[in-house]
Amino acid sequence: MTAKKLDGVLCGRYCPHGKAWSNSMRLKTLELQGFKSFPDKTVISFDRGITVVVGPNGSGKSNISDAMRWVLGEISSKNIRGDKMEDVVFAGSQKRSPMGYAEVSVTFDNTEEEGKILSMADYDEITVTRRYYRVGDSEYFINRKAVRLKDIHELFLNTGLGRDGYSIIGQGRIAEIISQKNDDRRAIFEEAAGIARYRYQKTEASRKLEATNANLIRLEDIAGVLGERVPPLERESEKAKRYLELRDAKMAVDIALSLFDIDRARASADELSAKLVLSKEELDGADETRAELERAEEEVRASETENKIESERISERILELTGRLHENESQLKLIENDAAHLRELIESADGRMAAVKETAASSRAEQARYSEELARMRDEYEKQVRESEKAAASVAAIEEELAENERQRFGCETRISELRAAQTDAVVGLSVAAAQKESDLARMDELSHSIGKHEEDLVMLSDRIRIAEDKIKDYIKKEDDIGVRLNALAAAKKEREANASRLTEEKNNLFLEISQSKHKIQNLVRMEELLEGYSGAVRFVVNEHKAGNIRLADGTSAKLFGPVSGLITVPEKYATALEVALGQSLQNIVCEDEASAKAAISYLKKKKAGRATFYPVSTMRGTVLSAEDVPESAREGLVCAASALVSCEDVYQGVIRSLVGRVLVAKDMEAANEIARAVRFRYRIVTLDGQVINAGGSFTGGSLSAEGRMLSRRAQIERLGEEIKVREEKMAATEERLRSLSADTEAAQKEEKSVRSSASVLKTLHDAEQTQLTVLRSNREAQESALSLLKEELSAIQTKTSRAETDMDGITKQKVKFTEELAQAENTLETINREREMAAQRLEAKRAEASTVSVALAEQRANLGMLTQMCEGAEKRAAESERALAELCESTDAALSKIESGTAAAQELRKNSEGTALELKACEQKKTELSDASMELEKKLTELRIKSRDIIDRRDLLYRTYTRLESECEAARERQEKLVAFLWDEYELSYSDARGRLTEPLTDGTRQAAVSAQSKYKNQLRALGAVNVNAIEEYKEVKKQFDELTEQIDDLKTSREDLTGIISALEETMRKDFLSTMEEIGVNFSKVFTELFGGGRAELRLSDPEHVLESGIDINVAPPGKVIKNMSLLSGGEQAFVAIALYFAILKVNPTPFCILDEIEAALDEVNVDKFAEYVKKYSDKTQFVIITHRRGTMEAAERLYGVTMQEKGISDVVSIDMSEIEEKTGVKLH
Repeated sequence: MTAKKLDGVLCGRYCPHGKAWSNSMRLKTLELQGFKSFPDKTVISFDRGITVVVGPNGSGKSNISDAMRWVLGEISSKNIRGDKMEDVVFAGSQKRSPMGYAEVSVTFDNTEEEGKILSMADYDEITVTRRYYRVGDSEYFINRKAVRLKDIHELFLNTGLGRDGYSIIGQGRIAEIISQKNDDRRAIFEEAAGIARYRYQKTEASRKLEATNANLIRLEDIAGVLGERVPPLERESEKAKRYLELRDAKMAVDIALSLFDIDRARASADELSAKLVLSKEELDGADETRAELERAEEEVRASETENKIESERISERILELTGRLHENESQLKLIENDAAHLRELIESADGRMAAVKETAASSRAEQARYSEELARMRDEYEKQVRESEKAAASVAAIEEELAENERQRFGCETRISELRAAQTDAVVGLSVAAAQKESDLARMDELSHSIGKHEEDLVMLSDRIRIAEDKIKDYIKKEDDIGVRLNALAAAKKEREANASRLTEEKNNLFLEISQSKHKIQNLVRMEELLEGYSGAVRFVVNEHKAGNIRLADGTSAKLFGPVSGLITVPEKYATALEVALGQSLQNIVCEDEASAKAAISYLKKKKAGRATFYPVSTMRGTVLSAEDVPESAREGLVCAASALVSCEDVYQGVIRSLVGRVLVAKDMEAANEIARAVRFRYRIVTLDGQVINAGGSFTGGSLSAEGRMLSRRAQIERLGEEIKVREEKMAATEERLRSLSADTEAAQKEEKSVRSSASVLKTLHDAEQTQLTVLRSNREAQESALSLLKEELSAIQTKTSRAETDMDGITKQKVKFTEELAQAENTLETINREREMAAQRLEAKRAEASTVSVALAEQRANLGMLTQMCEGAEKRAAESERALAELCESTDAALSKIESGTAAAQELRKNSEGTALELKACEQKKTELSDASMELEKKLTELRIKSRDIIDRRDLLYRTYTRLESECEAARERQEKLVAFLWDEYELSYSDARGRLTEPLTDGTRQAAVSAQSKYKNQLRALGAVNVNAIEEYKEVKKQFDELTEQIDDLKTSREDLTGIISALEETMRKDFLSTMEEIGVNFSKVFTELFGGGRAELRLSDPEHVLESGIDINVAPPGKVIKNMSLLSGGEQAFVAIALYFAILKVNPTPFCILDEIEAALDEVNVDKFAEYVKKYSDKTQFVIITHRRGTMEAAERLYGVTMQEKGISDVVSIDMSEIEEKTGVKLH
């Protein structure tokens, strides 16, 4: 597949050259609710062609374009004219409350086969929805299915739509297309070129390449570690296999011996087991009966609820029907009043029509009379115009003759002035030359004296310079010594600053840790106070007991001590183990006696607040395990009995013993397993990390949630308190060290200040001496320069004096010549003046003649204008009368039509009222029936509750019997489990598993031989020494991991090469497509610019042609008759027009399915608005246009018009006007 074709597919559609089809995806509707000034659900429909939205300033029309930009994925609130994103939610008005969310949906028609969006090809319509809640949550949907914002952005890539597209140009932002920075301007061109998705794919590929490189490094490190483990694990694996062979042989002998002894101990437990089964069946039967009663009770409650809901619905319907009857009566009265008013209007209009017809006829006659007089006056006017033109030609000829005479006179006068000036200059030149010669001789004497004095000064300055240079050398040496001292002080200062910074950081960290710990304590205490993690029933009981609402039969307050978790303390190290051991019991409530428990349960039932368990301290006892109950061989991993880890008041000890008295705590799962085998699975064992081996042999484990752990909370509060004390002590010590360091710094600063003061004085002396030396050297250079200049001046004056004597002779000869030429020029000037006077007399006569003709012409022109106005006035009056007549006819027809429609509506309302009355009667009957049914259901519910109480009492009796039998059976099984324990301890085999492994049962005669074989196998196993049985599987696993890692590394290297190739191919495709599109847009820009401006030139250039994908884009334009070096020199209207030209050029290359333009022509004059409207019409066959405007020229181009008004302050309403319907009814072509 070629790169161009690939681009089209990736874009979600396929078309030639990778460009989006402009006519494939049509904008259908826009739906707003709660968005800015649109609190109510508002649906705006769009047809093909041009849709215009108009409205006064502040009506909210621009919120429509903001809504479109927002729903397509805009994430910047500033781009939708807001400060923060919650500004899009309707903020309320004087009469309306603020809304909690804003929602906008846009629907596109996707039925066109050509250019259909491939990813949504199964849908004829695509609806994109965005919802934002005032609390800050956002939701995004495509066809009502939840998606991510990223999915919406990807859907519209390369279509010109979306947040970075050019389909939506917001209010006042059209000029930004040409005025914004080059880097930002690229986004529009890249979208037009269709490479936005390529750039996105390149970014993703680069990210994957970085991840691949990181994974490759990580996997190579892991593979190196695994490779070192393979050989030693292989050796351990072989040793473990030999061990397993011997162990299996020994296990067969052990099983045979154990089963022989176990079979003699089983019979005694069978009888109790049979009785326990019968008791369990009776108990299960009682539970089933109770469940059936509860289900029946729930069904009755559901029916009762449905009955109540139906009754409420019918009541609401009755109110609605009653209101509808009253509303129909009001509308009937309104229709009758309107009909009477319309008949009066018709009678009034008939009288006015006759008067208007008479006025129109009179105006037409007057117009005809004025037209005849106007034609006659125009003939006379044209004759006078010809006479005026003839007189003007004569005046022009004489004026030309005078002008030529004036030029000759001016030339002659100029020559005379030049000769007189030259003559004067010659006389002055002779006087100046003589004076200069005398001055030069005096200057030569002065120069000779000055040269001698300067030579003496130079000798003196050289001596002073040598003295100053010696002083400066001494100052430099002293400054170097001070510099060494300052460097030492600076090094010490730097070290102190580093220590201070470290201590300050340490102090800040301690302060932050203390603050965080205090905050955690506050949160934990608050969770304890609010009983977080407890069930609703427990919280209810605790709170009601505090309020004194739970009372005994004698009226005294029930004696409830609180949940178990609040009455005990556990070291944090063992909190997890105890939380698992106690489980849900932590939430159960401890009370003093049975009466208090019954009172609390009764109160829960009364309030329907749920269920809770209560532990009366007067009845609960329990036994306590100790380390002595665990065989000594298994005690190594034992922590202690769970009850030993719990601290509480003596009164609660019976409850704690009952709950965890028979629970042991082990270090880990291995230790727990060993202990369980040792005690033959008689007790429950919990590990420190919360894993459980239950009595009987079942295992429970996995990860634990960090939330709601009640014991850990209390232990954590104590631990955090201790940590705060330790950190506060550390912070005090740190502050003391900081104060000591501050004192050292202050002493060092004083010493440094003293040294720097000395350095400053020395530098001042040095600078002063250096300045003096500079001045002396400058003076010497000045003296040397002055001496040289004096000598040069002396030589020049000597040369000048010789040359001046020669010049004086030449000036004398020129003076004689100028005197002769001056006399000749004065004679010529006298002749020219005489000829000029004669021509002026002729011009005066002709001008008088032309003036007379002009006056007559002006009078005729005034009469002609006045008559024209009278004719036009008559025409206007006639037209106004005819238009008024048409309006009267139209209003009369409209009034008759309204009367007819009102009559029909009144008949329909009367019919509707009859039906409503019948429905109202039926609803009232249905409500009575539902009330009777509710009473019957309440009676049935009372009967079911009585039966439930009876079955609960019977079930309690059966449960006590079952518990007694279970205890007796457990005691019997314990005797058997002691015999089974050996099998489980050694081989983790149950009795049945061991029986299945037995090949030949033992007899009394073969038992001794089995004992001998058992001893032999033990010796052989002991000789093997330490064996890692897990080495077999570990070797297989490590070897497998090593082989898999090697394969993964090879795959990653291949993937890295593939990704590098993809990135290179994408860059090449992006460069070619961008250059091609750039060139095409440039050609179109030049053409569109010339058409819109009526000439001029425009071009686009890359700022950096060598780097196409990063280069900026320069725009150079020159309107007709102007040379523009910077776009800012254009007027606001010109800048907007240039941006519009560029925008249309882009649309020529890659038309978007639709464009939303918000007052982009606001800065244009009327002529340019008309040009803009014509261009929009030209493109409307390829692209839908939605234009928000207040310019008349743009409105006239509309095929459909929406008006936005704000009848209620802060609430926008939308009114639809179909232009084609107006044209059809009026017969007037609007566009």
